[in-house]
Amino acid sequence: MIYYKVGCNFDLNLIDGLKELNKISSVAKVNEVYGSDKEHSFLTARPAFRLPDISMKYLSEYIKKCNDSDINFNYTINSMYPGSKSFLSTKREEITDFIKFLKDIGVKTLTVTNPLLAVLVREVSSEIVLEVSTIAHLDTVTQIKAWKEKFDIKKVCCNLLKNRSIRFLQSASSYCINNKIDINLMVNEFCTIGSSNIDNIYSTHCIYRDSHYLCHSENIDKADERLFDSYPVSFCIRSRTRPISWLQSLFIRPEDIKHYYKIGINHFKITGRTGRTDFILKITEAYLNQSWEGNLLALWKPLETILTDKKELDFDYPCFLDNKKLNGFIEYWFNNIEHDCSVEICGETCSYCIDYYNKKVLSQDS
Repeated sequence: MIYYKVGCNFDLNLIDGLKELNKISSVAKVNEVYGSDKEHSFLTARPAFRLPDISMKYLSEYIKKCNDSDINFNYTINSMYPGSKSFLSTKREEITDFIKFLKDIGVKTLTVTNPLLAVLVREVSSEIVLEVSTIAHLDTVTQIKAWKEKFDIKKVCCNLLKNRSIRFLQSASSYCINNKIDINLMVNEFCTIGSSNIDNIYSTHCIYRDSHYLCHSENIDKADERLFDSYPVSFCIRSRTRPISWLQSLFIRPEDIKHYYKIGINHFKITGRTGRTDFILKITEAYLNQSWEGNLLALWKPLETILTDKKELDFDYPCFLDNKKLNGFIEYWFNNIEHDCSVEICGETCSYCIDYYNKKVLSQDS
């Protein structure tokens, strides 16, 4: 069975929709949603203005609805910088009380990035399932082992940069299976392009990615987000003006799930928890069916919609990249498992993405 974890916007209709979608496939299902609320934004990897302002009574009722629908709720306390040690010291009792509250209302899983928050969770309970966030940048299998030994983690959301490092994924998957850890891969995340110069697009760990999370920790409202020319979001947007820049990011298409399943990975994370319900359900349906018709770019919540009220499904993307023309694109990495993009100079020592686009996509367009 293939399992999906889906971003949650706290709309009750989302759970109803996911429950219905779980009827369409015999080989895949949504078994978990994840998210967090505005009141506790300092604990999570989203600024306050992007989180739902809900009461604890509503949160409790929402968790119950999830559990009644056979969908686990994973609450994210995944900020890489939840505050200074002195700040956290003053908040310690508040944080542990909140963790106890989450446990009492039926939250079984918490996602963490900062080990200090894992310490606080384990002070409260040894039973709460801990997941390590992709933001923690688990670059080695031994890091997973260290988290397991220290905090008895049960889940890992793999470093996005590793989505096409097949040798690493095989080793990580083997360790996780042997130690009863679920390893998750993010599928519809395109935030992996490492340059803002539109003339030189690189497939690499984005040089602005950690700045995103640091800004998430400090930004309170949209005015904060717009400072310094909306850094770093505006830099990211400007780096994605051409189709090839999207092709070089480390997405996993719905059609490519089967390749990862064959190497032992059957848990996947669908991003977009601040998106509208219709968008989240449409993307989830595509992954359950393992098929997407249309623009590859539309699998991701557009960054441009963060500061506007524009609907994701109505967004006018900067370019069109026919998803079906990418059938076979990912096979290069699975057929060459020693190939690792992180040790290449993108566009110089390896030009596979560029060559594929020119030979397979452009030639078909013409």
